[in-house]
Amino acid sequence: MGALARPGRGPGREDAPDRLTPLAGVCYGARSFRASRVAVPAGRSRMPTSEHWQIPWVVDLIARVQPATVLDVGAGWGKYGVLVREYASPRRVDAVDVNPPRYPVYDNLYLGDVRELDRLLPPEAPRYDLALFIDVIEHLEKAEAWALLERLTRRARQVLVVTPWGFRAQEVPGQPFETHRSGWYPWEFGRRYRVRAWKVFPGYLTRRLRLPRLWQLAVLLGDERG
Repeated sequence: MGALARPGRGPGREDAPDRLTPLAGVCYGARSFRASRVAVPAGRSRMPTSEHWQIPWVVDLIARVQPATVLDVGAGWGKYGVLVREYASPRRVDAVDVNPPRYPVYDNLYLGDVRELDRLLPPEAPRYDLALFIDVIEHLEKAEAWALLERLTRRARQVLVVTPWGFRAQEVPGQPFETHRSGWYPWEFGRRYRVRAWKVFPGYLTRRLRLPRLWQLAVLLGDERG
């Protein structure tokens, strides 16, 4: 078992209302343009986030892999874009998400449904050293998730998947992309991909006895098995 690990969605955090967020390169679908300021949608009053104790595991992986190019799929707040820059020396950190991240830390942002990855990424996008797929896969139906992983492993040399162990129900009012639609186990990934490392860890500790519950799974994937 390799040394890795990651998340589970936690309570939402209040987002800044009616605020303009500076962004660098932004792509809407296949149309790319430069923008200095992009409005954060007024309806995004609460942005769900991951449990904070997953962060050390992600940082440890980033520090060991030292990727030069990174694609953050489902960037959310954008914190992993910050951590990649702090603990590695990347020359390019890009993101794909349906909404702009809270923090504008990416070289290029491609806005749209992550399931349409090949349409969102421009032809000149590199084959990334590492793709971060953190707290995303459980929001997809199984067939959609496998199809997206197939695209990701062609677009990146390694893909870090972090997800709850098994199915964990979640719905956020007014945010259909936050609904959990599938559950995952480590042996599923090994049937299709080369698993370079994986780890299971507690995603939540009980308040009084500090017992682990709501387990999390982190899997570092290579290419598809032949």
